[in-house]
Amino acid sequence: MLDQLAGADGQPLFVDFVNTLHWYEGAPIELIGTHAEFAAWLSDHALPPPEDVTGCLPEIHRLRAHVRGVTEALARRHGLPEADIAALHGALSTPTGSLTLVDADGAQPHLSFATDAAAAAVFGTQIALSVALFLRSRLRHRLKLCANPGCGFAFVDTSANATRRWCFMRYCGNRLKVRAFRRRQVPGRRVRSRTPRG
Repeated sequence: MLDQLAGADGQPLFVDFVNTLHWYEGAPIELIGTHAEFAAWLSDHALPPPEDVTGCLPEIHRLRAHVRGVTEALARRHGLPEADIAALHGALSTPTGSLTLVDADGAQPHLSFATDAAAAAVFGTQIALSVALFLRSRLRHRLKLCANPGCGFAFVDTSANATRRWCFMRYCGNRLKVRAFRRRQVPGRRVRSRTPRG
């Protein structure tokens, strides 16, 4: 459990989770809108699927909304919303169990969390733990939202100068740069004066 807190491309797991709902030109893009999509997302992140995926999806979406609230507050340098932090506290405290050291003499020893809690509750704890660890990370102030206001994609800026602005240059970056270029190329409208006849 504790070694499964990183998402794709080195991004924290909670960032990948938040990005399962983002926007394209203002239209929502839902990546875990069905039980099959959620199970596939878990598999892509090497996370065990809940026993009853069908029953847990509304709970997962509520958790994501709370994590989105924390993510947006961090990215905008605002105070963390109390209701969202309370939800994360709840997710952290829900499963009970014990930590176990696995493969202590092996090449990759790691901690495992042994619990009888439902897999959905364990998933919530993993997401909340990912947020909690990030809050004390040196990268905390590099959490950003795409500069395209119609996108909402979150990312940790790992560039050398912390100058990344877009979710992906080939999507929002190029699109907004082209729009800005076209606006600069539009000549000012000229109003022709007409001489009255007569």
